[in-house]
Amino acid sequence: MHFSLKLIGEGKTYKEVQKIIGCSAKMISNALKWRAKPETRGRKQKTTIKMDRRITRMAKAQPMISSRMIKDSLELPVSTVTVRRRLCEANLFTRIPRKVPLLKKRHVQKRLQFAKEHINWPKEKWRNILRSSPRPLPPIPPGGTPRRSQASREI
Repeated sequence: MHFSLKLIGEGKTYKEVQKIIGCSAKMISNALKWRAKPETRGRKQKTTIKMDRRITRMAKAQPMISSRMIKDSLELPVSTVTVRRRLCEANLFTRIPRKVPLLKKRHVQKRLQFAKEHINWPKEKWRNILRSSPRPLPPIPPGGTPRRSQASREI
């Protein structure tokens, strides 16, 4: 807060403040009128805060929904790129789910049998098992495969 504003707040008159600071009365009145305004640069957003909340709510409720489907279902007057931008601003980034092989009945039985055999293990040993994976996942090819489903996920 400006020094002159403090003095005025304490009940001093313009004349008294003028003498203390050594400035004009106009400068004091300008200081009182002045308020810090938020910096506004660039183009105004096409979406309102309410629209942004609706976009993020829908993406969180249905993570596999596309930006085009969000735009169409909410009937938004913006492009799909804008919808994706609002999702990124809400920390919901597009991720492609990794394809992993499905567990067969035999795999489930072996895992269950292992867990039953080692039920009395201390937590430290279980932590080592839970962190390791039975086999590495295949690498994702460069460029990926076309037409994969995408999910909006928080990071």
